[in-house]
Amino acid sequence: MKNISLIFSCAFMIALMSCPQPVNIGNMGGNKVNTDEQPGSQSGRKWTFIIYMAADNDLESAAISDLNELEAVQYGSSPISILVLMDRHSAYDMTNGNWSDTRLFEVKSDPLGLTGTIKSPRLDCPELGLEKDKETELNTADPMVLSRLIDFAKRAYPADHYALFIWGHGTGWRSRNSGQLPNKAIAFDDTHGQYMSLPSFGRAISGKGLSVIGFDTCYAAVLELAYQIKDDAVLFVGSEGEILATGWDYTELFNGFLSNQDLSIAALGDAIQNQFSNQYSSLTNATISQVDLTQVGYLFDRFDDFSGAVTGAITTEAERNIVLDQILHSVEAYYFTSFPSDLYIDIFDFSRKISGIREEISCNPVFHSAIGTAAKELGNALLAAVPSSWAKNGTTRKIGVHVIPLQGIAVPAAIHELPYIKGSMAMDKSAFVENSRHWVPNAVPKNDSLLDKLFYWIY
Repeated sequence: MKNISLIFSCAFMIALMSCPQPVNIGNMGGNKVNTDEQPGSQSGRKWTFIIYMAADNDLESAAISDLNELEAVQYGSSPISILVLMDRHSAYDMTNGNWSDTRLFEVKSDPLGLTGTIKSPRLDCPELGLEKDKETELNTADPMVLSRLIDFAKRAYPADHYALFIWGHGTGWRSRNSGQLPNKAIAFDDTHGQYMSLPSFGRAISGKGLSVIGFDTCYAAVLELAYQIKDDAVLFVGSEGEILATGWDYTELFNGFLSNQDLSIAALGDAIQNQFSNQYSSLTNATISQVDLTQVGYLFDRFDDFSGAVTGAITTEAERNIVLDQILHSVEAYYFTSFPSDLYIDIFDFSRKISGIREEISCNPVFHSAIGTAAKELGNALLAAVPSSWAKNGTTRKIGVHVIPLQGIAVPAAIHELPYIKGSMAMDKSAFVENSRHWVPNAVPKNDSLLDKLFYWIY
């Protein structure tokens, strides 16, 4: 979730809401899709950018500002097109006519730069039932809205590469609300009282042929998210922890990207990382990571192996307490400053710290060797999967993983939420939870699961 203050107070604007069925947009507006229409026809287009601004919430003003940042770029004859779907709220920003519906824009340069006024033209989008001279309210939490927007972009703005930027609140791994803690997902839509779950997001982008997926949200660079989308793009870019409401600097991002001759996938990843590191160079705990999605499957396996090696070494409550104390007090961690809040830990720091105390955990040399070998292999997998990252504290290989909700600083909740428990009755669990062997807890605790050993096992 983007932070709505300059001191990381990051209060959730949506809490404990129910999750009704998404609105059916199958034939909104009664428009028939015209597959011959090519409003963005441009020969030699290298990139089409799709920016999904889910701002039907307290980030409405930030969305207006970021669209203005996009318009401040002088694109000239650059071979790119940028589409912005913006869903606004009725209460948080009164500028630009105070419209509160959902509109699709093709970004155009504003010669005056940052003016606070949207100058880009609206577009018709038959796939979504949008007409540029009518007001239409869409539910941006509905994965079909995202899916059909991508379909429109590929049909009307064909390009060599497609990049999708998810903009707005984001809260990591979760797929459904438990009724006890704030909702965790992306694309919070206040008007409809919904959000988009992680598995739903995965289905929305599956098979779309994207090259880059960027998350201008909090808590995006986590293994749970990267694993969900590992087959849906080449590069994924996001932050391990919180970011401010201002999010990315889109003017600097596209100025930097367009200064490259090749306009490659790598150049785009570097442009995102560079603008972020420049913008947040003085912000404690700021991170940004480029994740090679082709390497995430291997990373997942090595993380699972390391978790299994540590699990095998824990045979007593005292050994459990040593590992848990490291996680709660020593390993690099990310969480909101208000509670309840989720605890995320940096995977590389976790492996390094636990490997460093393996002789304290167990006196068995077999376990020492297994943990050391698994930690080394996990470190190599992280180097391959996170080829570039930036962190204010200077650390590298930045990608996190969820541990447990916290009730206070270093105070774990009594139980994980059901969607993070393998074998629970929760519907729509993430691929990470479904495929994990040695990390996530189980409905019936097992002695080969690290989170079971740490929080549920009776010694």
